[in-house]
Amino acid sequence: MASSTQQTTNQLASEVRALTDEVIAGTPYFLVDVEVRGHKGTRVVEIFVESDTELNHDDLARISSEVGFLLDMEDTIDGSYTLEVSSPGIKRPLTIPRQFKKNVGRVLRVKYESQNGSNEKIMGELLDADEESITLETAPDETERIPYAAIERAKLDLPW
Repeated sequence: MASSTQQTTNQLASEVRALTDEVIAGTPYFLVDVEVRGHKGTRVVEIFVESDTELNHDDLARISSEVGFLLDMEDTIDGSYTLEVSSPGIKRPLTIPRQFKKNVGRVLRVKYESQNGSNEKIMGELLDADEESITLETAPDETERIPYAAIERAKLDLPW
């Protein structure tokens, strides 16, 4: 039973992702993640959106309204649900290349699997992010290039 529940949750997340992508297509906004929790009648749908430019509460409210309208029109979610649309926040890990690109120049803490298979943790300034990897400056004139596939977790290093 748990696997069918998980499958339903994954299917719902996929459908919400598709509708959200439709709503934000052609805008500076991009989808970071969708999480669906709960059961029929008590579902919570969380959508995390970023932007290449400033993202404010009005933007999030507009996205929420449009996605909510489509969810209701398509009858995507059976029963009642709570929709939450927000930015991922600075404490959430970076997960997609576009997030890394947005944070070039900031200091990251990265946990990754090295080429020899060991788990490594490093901290450094994000110098570059392309579609395949990131480049961190870990010390003056020392850089480390890490493919996204090797990254287990990457977070901004907060100054406090």
